[in-house]
Amino acid sequence: MESPEIAAEDSGLIGCFYGYSVTLASFGFFLLLQRLVKCYAIPDWLDEAERWRWNNVLLSLIHAIIIGVWTLSCFWLYPEITDDLIGIKNLYIYTAISFSTGYFASDSFDFIISGHVRERWPIAVHHVVVLWIFLYNLTHCTCLGYTIVALTVEINSVFLHLRKLMKIAKVRRENLAYRANAVATLLTIVTCRFTALGWVSHGIATSYHRFSAFYLYPLSVSVAVMWVLYIVSFHNILTAEFLSKDKKPESRARSVSGAGPVANGTSNFRGKSE
Repeated sequence: MESPEIAAEDSGLIGCFYGYSVTLASFGFFLLLQRLVKCYAIPDWLDEAERWRWNNVLLSLIHAIIIGVWTLSCFWLYPEITDDLIGIKNLYIYTAISFSTGYFASDSFDFIISGHVRERWPIAVHHVVVLWIFLYNLTHCTCLGYTIVALTVEINSVFLHLRKLMKIAKVRRENLAYRANAVATLLTIVTCRFTALGWVSHGIATSYHRFSAFYLYPLSVSVAVMWVLYIVSFHNILTAEFLSKDKKPESRARSVSGAGPVANGTSNFRGKSE
């Protein structure tokens, strides 16, 4: 059970004003971070499309690292989360969810203003569903425990985003760091994504009577879709990295010719935005 001090603190701060304030602050933080990355952390040899993608993936990586550590610390500091994943109210957990909501809002905003919604519509739809669920939880102060369980997938996202950045940088598949990251990606899909989704699925099956219909039906559909996406993602990465004989000659040729940082040993970044 929570200590009286924690419970008193939570009862005084948890609510829409605090949650939306943290969400808005997080939204602004990631917009500012996006600008800084665009100015100082984009390799100058990337073309325009790859520059936007690098920026977007790097921001996603930063969010994944922050929330991955945050969610683990939630279970470490407050193991009582698992006693009641629906009813628990905890300021530390509530703040983590609010912060993550701000990130998903800023990423969705970036898709819109950059004109990438159509080409990246699966991610855009995912963000809409996530924002709907998170904002409902923040507004009604419910299911905070299950939301933190769901956010443990960001641990896997760290390795997924690193894999994307390595691909953009034309890192060869034979590279030791690339291979190690590929193994970590598959392991964390199983230990984080499958486990988290299984936990949420179990909660829906056993505690459905505690959810409102307004929340239960969209959540159930999204969980069913996520199962399909996660299984397909695991299969595709396993096939691409370990079962396929194709070594992607084009990428290798570009690497040998010096098109990327691996071949020429440099990693030049843009000193200003263009």
